[in-house]
Amino acid sequence: MRVMAAVLCGFLILISGVSVLAQEASPAARRMALLRVAGQGADAVPALVAALDDPNQVVARTAARLLGEQGEAGLAALLDALDHPDVVVRRTAVLAIGSLPLADALLRLSEVIGDESPFVRRTAVDVLLNVRPRNADVVALLNSARENSDGPMRETINKALWPFHRDLVLIRDRQDWDHDVSIVQTINLPKDGWKFHLDPDRSGHLESWYGADFDDAAWDDIAIEQVWQAAGYDYIGVAWYRRTITLPPKPEKFNAIELRCLAVDECAWIWVNGEYVGDHDMGPGGYDREFQVDVTEQLNWGGPNQITIRAMNTVGAGGVWKPVQIEVLE
Repeated sequence: MRVMAAVLCGFLILISGVSVLAQEASPAARRMALLRVAGQGADAVPALVAALDDPNQVVARTAARLLGEQGEAGLAALLDALDHPDVVVRRTAVLAIGSLPLADALLRLSEVIGDESPFVRRTAVDVLLNVRPRNADVVALLNSARENSDGPMRETINKALWPFHRDLVLIRDRQDWDHDVSIVQTINLPKDGWKFHLDPDRSGHLESWYGADFDDAAWDDIAIEQVWQAAGYDYIGVAWYRRTITLPPKPEKFNAIELRCLAVDECAWIWVNGEYVGDHDMGPGGYDREFQVDVTEQLNWGGPNQITIRAMNTVGAGGVWKPVQIEVLE
């Protein structure tokens, strides 16, 4: 709870001989008084905390900013304002989280990453992106934040996670994971023989077009490694690709298996044998970006495997225009 010792009988009492201001004083005068008292260091904290409840937003926001400049005493008080009704005060408090030890910072960020204000959520993600080391707990929280992020923020999170994908995202539940990852086998998915269907209503998922047993015989034939416009489809929107491939026997030794797309213009959602395995969704900027999804548990080695890719473009070309691979990692 915030300390209220500086508010007595309708007065804002500023400490150590600084003037005593009646609540009737103008907001500008109250703000200037806070600026004067802030130079007294830790002794100023009670007055600054009290001013967080000032009815004027500018005064309250000034108090929050000044608390952030008061060292550990101010930090502790400012963190108590993470639930403050004013969005700018909450944002200022979120920024202070970055100075906490890793475990404490993650605990606090997990509390505010779902704040009702996009402004505060964005700040929490920005703080989280600067947390080091970026271990598995940090990645997990980033993935959680990604679900509630808009397009630009989601793109930022995706970019941050790419360099750590192999070292961190795939580490879950693998205690023997070696952080020096190497690709020991690459299986290129065939360029030809894919089935293709436009989905202008974006309703294919409701009809289970991703299902392992879904009948796509009536769909068109298409090759990947080209935009769909090159195959004769002058179209912007969502379209689906399906193909069944037969894999060789299971490798004797590996840590994980990834399905890697060298580029899908511009977004993609992927299913393997009817099970959703991941997506690449960062807006138009993702049209030429490599991405990968973990398919370790979904593949049927030594037998058939149904691969479904739902692609979406919102401008220009579209489709699975670069190779798709399966990579065995060790």
